[in-house]
Amino acid sequence: MDVESMDYWDLKKELSRIIPRTGRLFPAKGKTTLTKQKGRKSNYQQYNLVKQEWEKLERLLNTEEISSFLEVSLRAQSCPLPLNLDVWDGLICPYRCKYCFADYFRASLYSSFFDNYKDIGLRYCNTDYFKTELDKIFKFRGKKTGLGQTELRNAVGMEMPVRFGIRFEDFHKQEGKKGIAKEMLNYLADEEYPVMINTKSDLLGRDDYLYALARNRAKSAIHITMISGDSEFLREIEPGAPTLEQRLESAKALVEAGVRVVARIEPFMVFLNDQKEHVDRYIQMLQEAGIRHITWDTYSYSAYSEGIARNFTSIGYDFERMFMASSDSQWLGSIMMGKLMEYFRKFDFTCATFDFGNATTNDDPICCCVGDWFETGNNHGSLIQAINYIVSRGKRPTSWSDYNSWVEAHGGWLSESIMNEVRLNWNLEGNVAWNLDWAAGLKPVGQDEEGQIWIYRPGDDFRIEYLRHILR
Repeated sequence: MDVESMDYWDLKKELSRIIPRTGRLFPAKGKTTLTKQKGRKSNYQQYNLVKQEWEKLERLLNTEEISSFLEVSLRAQSCPLPLNLDVWDGLICPYRCKYCFADYFRASLYSSFFDNYKDIGLRYCNTDYFKTELDKIFKFRGKKTGLGQTELRNAVGMEMPVRFGIRFEDFHKQEGKKGIAKEMLNYLADEEYPVMINTKSDLLGRDDYLYALARNRAKSAIHITMISGDSEFLREIEPGAPTLEQRLESAKALVEAGVRVVARIEPFMVFLNDQKEHVDRYIQMLQEAGIRHITWDTYSYSAYSEGIARNFTSIGYDFERMFMASSDSQWLGSIMMGKLMEYFRKFDFTCATFDFGNATTNDDPICCCVGDWFETGNNHGSLIQAINYIVSRGKRPTSWSDYNSWVEAHGGWLSESIMNEVRLNWNLEGNVAWNLDWAAGLKPVGQDEEGQIWIYRPGDDFRIEYLRHILR
């Protein structure tokens, strides 16, 4: 069987034969929940010898305000644009998406370490404090970076775009009333500092938000998560989010105002959000909204939890079958996503992904599809950019020294610790999920005193070999 010539729909038909339904398609009994609330010991006390009395020990989280500030992501070793700024937080996101493992993780974390986690509603930042702190750090804009400086200072020195909505949805209904994120967007527009947003909201198409984004001379890019063209499926899987039609209407207004809009298909879920009639409808709707760019990712293996699986089965969706095809077998999910990306490219969409298996064929050097949009720097010292660099050299072998020199010529490393993390994965010694041999076509062909030497061979794909084996 010629696996490489098969299109997505033929391959999906083969997989449906190999990976049958689990048979658990009826709603499970019990309450659906995204969270696992562990809880601390109640009424915990400690005797104070000085005061000769018992003291109640509590760890309380500020329920009104978040104090976290601009930060470089913990995934900066892999991500080209890891500068994050979230202005809202809460125990559970108002959109209540069934597949969200961020909610599950956050609720578990807060309930483990704080006594008042049940009192946490939607919290937001003190904008005066945030703007004062940004005034201080923006003094380093455009200045040469160095390993002796902080990651944050170096990221701002490169004028790396600030990303909203990474750990929490920043553009929900309460934001529309209070305007916390809008105030920060206007500040960044005044400063002419680039902005990137991840959202499911339709709020950004409202005139006041549109104005804040469109007038930013350093440009804005909006990634709108729209994982399906099936409106009914989205209502069930994202019960609190705006409808697909509302998001597309907002996207159209943004595009017409000159803002880069990227559709975000994350998570891509084999057998769940990939019915051909809905994919074709999705393509038509994106085209009508003026969207030409799509960023993709599979459902992360780390997303698995009993709570999330129960959320799917409670509304009749076969979570286990999907997870088996796209997460438990990450190489298989990577192939399937790559095949569907090929289908979208036939309709002139630019497609890119953070998934290493498909990163070597990305249409954009940045997996967020903004490589041609922002004029300011990105994190060249990251594994996605390492993949891009090796691919760009064609048949020439690439050593760590070659890559390191290229990074230094393009802004330098964010920090020594990030450089060391990237180097470990370069040499197949780091977290196996981030090693370069996951990238299709990348092969180690030797070593020197600094470690592995890599080459790119487009037709050499371990994922395809695995697939040939199981389809025999």
